[in-house]
Amino acid sequence: MSLLLNIGFIAIAFLCLSFCIFIHELGHFIAAKKRGLIADRFSIGFGPRIFGWKRNGTDFRISLLPFGGYVSLPQLADMGRLEGGEGDEAQDLPPISYADKMIVAVMGAVFNIVLAFCLSLILWGVGRDIIKSTTIDAVPQQIVNSAGEIVAGPAFAAGLQPGDTILSIDGNPIGDWMQLQNAVMTGTGRNADGLATTDLTIRRDKQQLAVTVHPILVTSEDIRTLGVQPGTDLVVSMVQSGMPAAAAGMLPGDQPIALNGEPITSSAFLSVYLKNHTGGPIDVTLVREGEQRILPIEPKRASGEDSPRFGFAYYYEAQTERVHRNPIEQLSIMANTMKSTLVALLHTDSDVKVRNMSGPVGIVHGLTAMARYGWIDLIWFMALINVNLAIFNLLPIPVLDGGHMLFATISKIIGRPLPRKVMEAAYTGCIALLLSFVIYVSFFDVKRVGQDIGIGQDNEAETEAATPRSAEPNTVKDSETADSPE
Repeated sequence: MSLLLNIGFIAIAFLCLSFCIFIHELGHFIAAKKRGLIADRFSIGFGPRIFGWKRNGTDFRISLLPFGGYVSLPQLADMGRLEGGEGDEAQDLPPISYADKMIVAVMGAVFNIVLAFCLSLILWGVGRDIIKSTTIDAVPQQIVNSAGEIVAGPAFAAGLQPGDTILSIDGNPIGDWMQLQNAVMTGTGRNADGLATTDLTIRRDKQQLAVTVHPILVTSEDIRTLGVQPGTDLVVSMVQSGMPAAAAGMLPGDQPIALNGEPITSSAFLSVYLKNHTGGPIDVTLVREGEQRILPIEPKRASGEDSPRFGFAYYYEAQTERVHRNPIEQLSIMANTMKSTLVALLHTDSDVKVRNMSGPVGIVHGLTAMARYGWIDLIWFMALINVNLAIFNLLPIPVLDGGHMLFATISKIIGRPLPRKVMEAAYTGCIALLLSFVIYVSFFDVKRVGQDIGIGQDNEAETEAATPRSAEPNTVKDSETADSPE
């Protein structure tokens, strides 16, 4: 049954992503037909045609690979070569105006925004559980950095305390915990010595204070963290077969609360405790169905690993509240998240790298996780994907809609079409770069998926803190296993 459920969730994820891409192409198609352009193919999926029908000069088809779709517009010769057409098809067709090119190119993104708005309307009505409070619950004294070393917690070293409320980061107001996480991870601050810096405005005992923290890099993703956590409960999401936790009888849904009588205040505590463990069983106190139990578990150290492992994955059940944000506010937050990610990716002082991005594999994995959490989280993630698709496709890069608009505008300014060889060289180069990007990030996506299902290190030994289950994912990177702490 578990296998069938997983297959079902993955199928839902594929359908959701395909639908988002289909809506994008539908925007191009409707705009083209309204402007009197020829649309000779509208395909759901890619690859060879399986079946379909022809109507009003358009071949509506279902193709072999059910992953999005495309519309072939031969009068947009440069676009046609990339979306299934032949550039020469446009030579015998009437030319189209600059306005036609711009409207057709932009309508894919417009349709994505419209879909995101509609999904946000649903979320506005039903609400969504998030970690609204930015009040700190735990400040670990020590955490494990990305190199596997035990170091002082940045927030603890800077003097932050439980009960402090973070009001702004680097001058930008913070509205919830996920915004806090994104602001830290995409931060670009550095001092004269090259140390990463994050400037906070906090409230403590009715006073506002300015605090500078030097975030460090954690997890295999090398992402910035302050070393603070919201109020959360640690919950076991998966017990790895053949490992000590499974042998001791630990079950998904258990809530570990102490190790040898010491309270688990954070996943940083868990990581440090295991790293310092010298051998022998550990009494794990946990809560199961409202009752406390103690399971003696001796963690196992695999060859080449720095820390022993119990063999379970976990998430944090956060102290959440249901919010009903209006669609404009939701879309604004999503767009700002995308903007800050792009800025950080291009900024030399940021620690965000291309490998931190997610490709199709990572997006499907994120959708699968959201499907497991419930339809509200799935709808939210679909809205986020559509906002990202809209912004990404409008970037002025050849092969993207923004590139078509850029070339059309240049042609309009100079009063003649750009040389075909120039356009083909630009498109060919950008296609090669785009494919290289997808292959590169997919390698890391597959690695993350492997870690989440227990092939790689499980999270109790890898990361300082898990992203709470109800937290909003970073493009594509939240799951029931450990992710990025703050």
